[in-house]
Amino acid sequence: MAKFGINDILNARTRAAGASREADGYKEIYLNPHEVKDAPENTHQKLEGIEELADSFLTVGQEQPTVLARIKGEYYIIDGHRRNAANIMNLQRGHKEYEKVLYRYADMSEAMYELRLLAGNGYTQPLTAYEKTRLVERTKAALVRAKEEDGLEIQGKMRDLIAAMLNESPTNVARMESISNNAAPEVKEQLKSGNMGITAAYEAAKLPREEQRAIAEKVAKGEDVRAKEIAAKVAEKTAAKAAEDAEQAQRDYERQQEESDKEMEKAERKRDEAREKALEAAEAARHAKVLREWVKESVSAATKAAADAVLKVSDSDTPQEDWNKTDWVVFSAREIMKRADKVSESDLAKLHAIMERSKSAAGQDVEGERVPGQMSVKDYLRKVESGVKRDEV
Repeated sequence: MAKFGINDILNARTRAAGASREADGYKEIYLNPHEVKDAPENTHQKLEGIEELADSFLTVGQEQPTVLARIKGEYYIIDGHRRNAANIMNLQRGHKEYEKVLYRYADMSEAMYELRLLAGNGYTQPLTAYEKTRLVERTKAALVRAKEEDGLEIQGKMRDLIAAMLNESPTNVARMESISNNAAPEVKEQLKSGNMGITAAYEAAKLPREEQRAIAEKVAKGEDVRAKEIAAKVAEKTAAKAAEDAEQAQRDYERQQEESDKEMEKAERKRDEAREKALEAAEAARHAKVLREWVKESVSAATKAAADAVLKVSDSDTPQEDWNKTDWVVFSAREIMKRADKVSESDLAKLHAIMERSKSAAGQDVEGERVPGQMSVKDYLRKVESGVKRDEV
């Protein structure tokens, strides 16, 4: 089967106008006019004046053969529906020389046939608004099909190609595409009947289906519904939709801002929590360091046992996350008294001295802080030094 390109399709217009008798890829064949089939949908060629054309053939002959497409062994008319109808009329009149008539044909696919048919015959007779719209719809569908099934290469915008094939402006093609895609059947029917023009149908196609049907009903009743009136309604709808979209956009923006603020607050909380945990970890490390220094400076086994007891508890699952430094000091002192009551006063004094150094280094007032109902380390040591029994403290 022969391959065709866009130039072949566009050249069909020239051949249809009779500018050239030769057509690349076409062959001559003699067929009975009854063997030739009309196009399945031939809305743009009106079979008028057939008798006059048949008389002309009898007088001066047929100057230009009908052009055919052979699809799966069957012949379909690309260009020359009126000529073939005139040949059939002459055959019916008894002119047997018309049992075999000269044709030109080429093998092609259904999609390429549709394109040849549309490009070759779209200009031969005036078309109504509906016929033009239908022609655009069919041409686009044929191009898509030929691209998928025949590998037809299409360069540039398809709309521009359709405009060139049908000798229409891209703007008009866009309007007709909009009608094909968006107009309600009732609007298309009024366009087909001639009660509505392309501009009115195009504007109506922008409206919801219910409103389109209402407009078509008015037109069908003979009311004068002008394109400007429909356009004004469309503009009103468009403005209302734009306002609604703007309000929705504002709501979306505010919601996004609110979500962003919440995320920022969440991030700040996490940052504060992380900072607090870091401070707590540093505080716990400082107290552990105090105990280790105490063990290092002391010689008493009891002191070491007491410190080890505190460190062991601090490394366990004992709730400590919310403890401040005062909690740690009181806890440490009490653990020392419970677990190692043989710690000497001199070692306790050393612990106090180490705490003082640690306090100064950290810039914190360890001794001054209290937990409600508990005494400071300084008060505790004073009671110890004054001879108060440790178990009573």
